Amino acid sequence: MKSDKKEDLPLVNIERNPLFLLVSSLLTGVIVFYAYSLLKAVNPWGFMVMVPAAVLAFQTLWWLLNPFAEIYHDRIEIKQSLFQDKVRYFVDLKKINSTKKQSLYITYNDDEQEELNLFGIKSSHLPLMKSEMEKFVLESMNARP
Repeated sequence: MKSDKKEDLPLVNIERNPLFLLVSSLLTGVIVFYAYSLLKAVNPWGFMVMVPAAVLAFQTLWWLLNPFAEIYHDRIEIKQSLFQDKVRYFVDLKKINSTKKQSLYITYNDDEQEELNLFGIKSSHLPLMKSEMEKFVLESMNARP
């Protein structure tokens, strides 16, 4: 039987900073090469270096393949790292504030605040992300009874 589930496509993709991706890739390459050279020389420290090198390699590959944030019509998914993936629904949000250069403050309906660290975001996409979030929060506020 065919599944009738519709795929939800993002309206806006917020990209990562290319310099951040380049530095991460170079650092990963250096650490992996160092671990490989230790393993090739039959040094037991090669196994100890290979574990963080493998984690960093998977993290860098994940950063290269995934955008920083995806904005849908009802939610925003912020993918900061392999281990940290946040989903915020616009129904729960009250307002968005920007006080620092690389962070946003989200105020929820119960007046609780959360700081979103935006390290690694493309600098030209920072105002785009804030304006898109404010637009969807405003639409959500207007749709509430």
